[in-house]
Amino acid sequence: MGNRRLGARRLNSLMGTLAEDNRNSAGAGIKDAIVSSTVHRQGNKVTTSISIDLGTSKASIKHANDDGDVIGVDGGGAAYITKLTPAINGYITYAEMVCLEVPTADSNACTHIDLHFETGGAGEYNTDGSGYTVLITADDAWALGESDHYAVTHGTDLDIGADDGFVYLISGHAPGGADIFTGGKFVITFEGYLVPESI
Repeated sequence: MGNRRLGARRLNSLMGTLAEDNRNSAGAGIKDAIVSSTVHRQGNKVTTSISIDLGTSKASIKHANDDGDVIGVDGGGAAYITKLTPAINGYITYAEMVCLEVPTADSNACTHIDLHFETGGAGEYNTDGSGYTVLITADDAWALGESDHYAVTHGTDLDIGADDGFVYLISGHAPGGADIFTGGKFVITFEGYLVPESI
């Protein structure tokens, strides 16, 4: 009896998992920095994974000079990296950000990059995002391989409150001048849970 190779979709089906592109795409002001954005489902658990290249050759991703401002293309429009919705991403209980290439720029590199979310999707480059809800704060400059996370506090019965929120990269500290990134790669992961179907 010969070997049969299973396609990815069939294998996922047999394993009770499904991987697909994240239907909640990024805003025009940062979409060219998104290497991939996928949703992986296993039962009711959903993992959303977003890979980002701030030094992309497709666009000029820029940070402003002020602490707390949105990162994106100058004049490029809304710069959210995704919207998190319960129907696609589940009710979010965990967020993680990992640095796989340290952020660089020609002169003033913003190496303190935070992750915030906001109910509105209008934030663009240089918008003051300091009042947005903080998910991850880089207390120091990111180092290669460093990770940080945000999770539901033990003993509570609530998710982190990111339902229908737009997620942004934010300048963590004033870098000494606005500049365009020449490097900086991150993987951002969200874990959530879908509502079970009625029976």
